[in-house]
Amino acid sequence: MRILLIGGAGVVGSALAARLRAHHDVTVGDLASGGASTERLHLDATDPAAVRAALARADAAVHLAAVVPRGSAARDARMIDAALRVNVSSVVHTLHAARETGVGHVVHASTLSVFRDYGRVRIERGAVPDAHEPYGLTKRLAETACRAIAGDDLRVTSLRLAFPTTDALWPAWRSPGAGEATAPRVPALDDGTCFGALHPDDLADAVEAALHRDGAPYAAVAVTGDTQGVSIDDDTATNVLGWKAVHREPWLVTAPGHAVRTDRRS
Repeated sequence: MRILLIGGAGVVGSALAARLRAHHDVTVGDLASGGASTERLHLDATDPAAVRAALARADAAVHLAAVVPRGSAARDARMIDAALRVNVSSVVHTLHAARETGVGHVVHASTLSVFRDYGRVRIERGAVPDAHEPYGLTKRLAETACRAIAGDDLRVTSLRLAFPTTDALWPAWRSPGAGEATAPRVPALDDGTCFGALHPDDLADAVEAALHRDGAPYAAVAVTGDTQGVSIDDDTATNVLGWKAVHREPWLVTAPGHAVRTDRRS
């Protein structure tokens, strides 16, 4: 399969590309990618014509491009506008271009931050996305667009990712926008209950499953390394994709605020 990773030059995208290349012809399209080749393409995700031209040479697409306004940037009008252009408008352009070029599958990298309190308290089954900060809100809007545009000729899957990390950092995580001087952390709820970040192998497996998904034209799926379900009660990944994380956190959570190391994987 020829796969275009839109915005795939970052830490997470690079790890994903390396894994997908074991079985697919993968092109990374990103502003940080110099030149044009079968593997790397200079691509502005907000340029509809450029995206359409890139998709004309692909069978499937994974949309990873994102602007993540955090802290004071979440109140910066320019950053909010940029988040809307990249996180929403470029997704819409990608979906229309995919239909025009005959691309049958698009995977949209969303986030569990569509839930306002994700990562602070456990999200209960059936919860409705309610984020209002720019990042989570723009991902919610993009999911709405994906649902509206998907159809029998275009299957779209929003993967709601939680703390995607690298081999070296797992089960901890560091914000992609932070430098190496920032210490990685193991995700934990406000009550101190720990849960693992998403291992890149598990992320790649989820993307692979989404690229081959049958069934409804659109699905939104929670993809997390939290194998014990302490952060969210959601089994859509198993039900829709037949996927679950195989890299298990090297501890057993025994009570809020307590974790026992086991160094166990399955």
